[in-house]
Amino acid sequence: MRRSEMTPPERRRRSRGGQIIHFQRLLRGTLSVRSRQCGKAGCCCTQGKPHVSLYLVQRRSGKLRQLFVPKHWEDRVRQAVADYQELQKVVEELSEQEWHHIEERKE
Repeated sequence: MRRSEMTPPERRRRSRGGQIIHFQRLLRGTLSVRSRQCGKAGCCCTQGKPHVSLYLVQRRSGKLRQLFVPKHWEDRVRQAVADYQELQKVVEELSEQEWHHIEERKE
């Protein structure tokens, strides 16, 4: 399909999809914030301030896998997950538009 044959919204979606693919990190998964107590007698977690950590959770081949995300990687991982979700949304919108083209028998 030529660009000139696309509607402006479709051109924008395809352009945004290309930008995400070429310029962003993509990471499929869910972020899980967990808090826990370490159990050390003098630690602040024993007084109601638990240790908070971030995990990346992903299902692969039917199995759940988890990965601890260090503090200095949190922003990068959060952005990569958000970019992946945005790309998924764009692809879904393009698929829906193609469905309508076929339904209406448009070229």
